[in-house]
Amino acid sequence: MTLDLEPVEASHEQQLALPPIAQAPSAPELENPHQIAPEFAAIFQDTNWAEVYAACCCDAGEALNLQQARSFSNAVAQQNPRSVNSRSQKLSLRFLRVGATAASCLALQHKDSAFTEVDLAHNLLSDHAMLSVRSLVHALPHLKLLNLSGNLIGPAGAQELAEELETNSVLEGLTLGGDDVGLQGSGLRPNAIGAVGLEAILSALKCNSKRKLRSLGLSRTALESDAGKHLGKFLERDRLLEHLDVSCNPLSSEGVCALLPECGHLRSLNLADTGCRGDIINSRLCILLQQTKCLECLSLARNTLEPRPLRRLLRALVACSSLKSLSLEDTTLDTEGVTTLADALVNSNVQNLTELSLSGCRITQAEAATALAHALAKSALLILRLNRNALGDAGTRELADALDPAICPNVVLQRLELCSCRIGAVGGNHLFACLASGNECLRTLRLADNYLDDAFDVSVIDQIPHLHEVQLAGNRLGHEALQRVSRAVARNQQQARDEVPAALRSEVHRLLFQEEKLARAREQVREDATDIKHRSCAKDKAIQDLQDLKNRELDAQKTTQRMIDLEKQQEEKRKEMLIRIKEELEAAEKRYENSHRELRSRLRAKEKDLAALQAESEAADRLFEQQRQAHPLEVTALREKIETSVSNASQLHEHAFTLRFQLKELQEKTLVDFTP
Repeated sequence: MTLDLEPVEASHEQQLALPPIAQAPSAPELENPHQIAPEFAAIFQDTNWAEVYAACCCDAGEALNLQQARSFSNAVAQQNPRSVNSRSQKLSLRFLRVGATAASCLALQHKDSAFTEVDLAHNLLSDHAMLSVRSLVHALPHLKLLNLSGNLIGPAGAQELAEELETNSVLEGLTLGGDDVGLQGSGLRPNAIGAVGLEAILSALKCNSKRKLRSLGLSRTALESDAGKHLGKFLERDRLLEHLDVSCNPLSSEGVCALLPECGHLRSLNLADTGCRGDIINSRLCILLQQTKCLECLSLARNTLEPRPLRRLLRALVACSSLKSLSLEDTTLDTEGVTTLADALVNSNVQNLTELSLSGCRITQAEAATALAHALAKSALLILRLNRNALGDAGTRELADALDPAICPNVVLQRLELCSCRIGAVGGNHLFACLASGNECLRTLRLADNYLDDAFDVSVIDQIPHLHEVQLAGNRLGHEALQRVSRAVARNQQQARDEVPAALRSEVHRLLFQEEKLARAREQVREDATDIKHRSCAKDKAIQDLQDLKNRELDAQKTTQRMIDLEKQQEEKRKEMLIRIKEELEAAEKRYENSHRELRSRLRAKEKDLAALQAESEAADRLFEQQRQAHPLEVTALREKIETSVSNASQLHEHAFTLRFQLKELQEKTLVDFTP
C-alpha cells in the first residue's frame, strides 16, 4: 500500500490548520539543543510543532532557520488538510527530514492520539531510528497503516521492526517501499532490507497469532530471488495477508516462479519491474489466474511479455472472474498485443475488469485504437490509461467514436488518460465533440503533453456538464484557453456539488408532501384500526359461537354415536338370538319329523291291527252265526266278546281321532307339513 503525497507550498489559511498536538511532556533533550525563539514559535499555531521542527533540525544537523520553519509549517499543513466539520485521522510527514529525535518527540506529543495512519516516507529514519519508530507505534493505540518507504532502512532496522511486528495486534498495513516512478532520480533513499531483513519480518509475522497485518509493501527493498522463495514459503501457510507489493525488485524469473503458486488467496499483487520473463512465468501466471477466486488487482508493469505465449496469458487475464484492475504499463505489448487483449475482452464471458493501464505499450497504429474502442463498447471498463502511446489523431478519433452514446450507448468509461499521445487539434476536437453528444459517464479526461494548439475549440467543453476534471497542461494552448477550461471544469464541479442540495430540497418537498399523505394515512389507519377492532371483536364472538356450536355438535355426534353403538350391540345380540332360534327350530323340525314318522308308523300299525280285528270280527260273526246256530250259548258269549271288541275298536277309533287332532294342532302350531 503506497501513499502518494508530495510536499507543496501551503496557503496562509492551511498554515493555520496544523493538526493539534495533545499536551504532553516536552521533547527529550537534544544533542546541541536549540533554544526555540519566540519568532519561531510564532510561525506555528501549536508551539509543540516548533519542538518537532527543532528535532528535525537536530536530526539533519542544521541550525534553526525562519525560512525553513515556514516551509516546514506549510508542508505539514499541506499534507494534513483538515476541514471544519471533520477530524483527520491521518498524519503525513513526507520529505520533512524526520529522524530518530523527531520520531521520539512525535511519540511523546501524540501519545494516545486517534491517528490510524502515519506516513513517514522519504525521511531520515534509518536503522538507528527504528527504536524511536517503535515508540511512536506504541504511542498510537489505533494505528493501522504505517509508511516507512524511502528511509535507508537496512537488515538491522528490519530486524528491529520485526520485533515490534511479533507482538503488534493493531497494525493492518506496513509499507517499506513505494513504486514512486515519478520521483526517480530525485534523491530517493530506498530501504534495502534484502532477503535477511525480509526473512526476519516474515518470521515475526508467522509467530504472531494475534496479528491483523493484511498489507505489506516491499517495493524497492533490494529483494532478489531468495526473497521470492521466502515469500512463497510464508504465503504457503499464511492466509491473512491480502495485499503484497514486491515491485521494483530484482526478483528475476526464479524468485517470481517461487512466489506465484502461493498467491491464490491474495487480493492485490504488484509484480511491476521485477525482471520476470519467459514461458515458465507465463505458465505460472495462467495457472494462478485460473485457480484464484480472490485476486482483484494485478500489476505486470515494466516487465517483458514475450509475443509467443502472449495470447494465452491475455485470455487468462481477461477470463479471471475476480480480477478488476490490471496494469500492463511499459510492457512490450505493442499494437499486436493490444489487439489480442481487446479481442480477449470482447470475447470473454466474464466482464469484471474495470481498470486497465496500457501506458507506454508502444501502441502506434490505429488498428489497436479501433480494437480498444470495440472493447470499450463490450466491456465494463471504468478507467483506461493509454499515456505515452503514439495514437495520434487517427487513434484518438477511433476512441472518441466509442465514447459517443449515439454510436456506442453501452460504454461506461469514467476516466480516460491520453497524456503524451501526440494528439493534435483534429483529434481533440473530435473527442470533445463526441463527449458533447450526450456522454454522461466520463468524469476525468487527461490530455497533458500533446499537440493541442489554438485550432482546438475549447468552447465545446461548455457543452459537457458531466466532465469534472480536464488536464491540458503541456499543450500549445494559450493562457486564456486554459483559464476557460478551468472555469468550465470548476463550474461543472460546482454543479455536481449543487446537485446534492438541489436533490435534498426536492427530497424535502417530496417528504413534506409524503408527510401530509402520511398524516392522512395515519388517520385512516386509526379509523381502520377501530373498524378492525370492532370487526375483530365480532369475529372473536362469531368464532366463540362457532366453537360452541361445534362443541354441541360434537356432543350430539358423540351421543348419536353411542346410541348407534348400542343399537349395533343390540342388533348383534338379536342376530345371535335369531341364529340360536333358527338352530333350535331346525332341531325341533328334526324332532317333529321323527315324531311324525313314528306316529305314522304307529298309526299304520294300529290300522293294521284294526283291520285284522275287523277281519277277525267278521270271521267271528260268521263263526258266531255258525256257532249260534250250532251253539246258542257260544253265540251269546261271542256276542259279548264282539261287543267288547267293538267297544275296544270304538275306543281305538276315538284314540286315533284324538291323535289326528293333536297332530293337526301341532302342525298348525309349528307350520310343519307332516304329509308323507
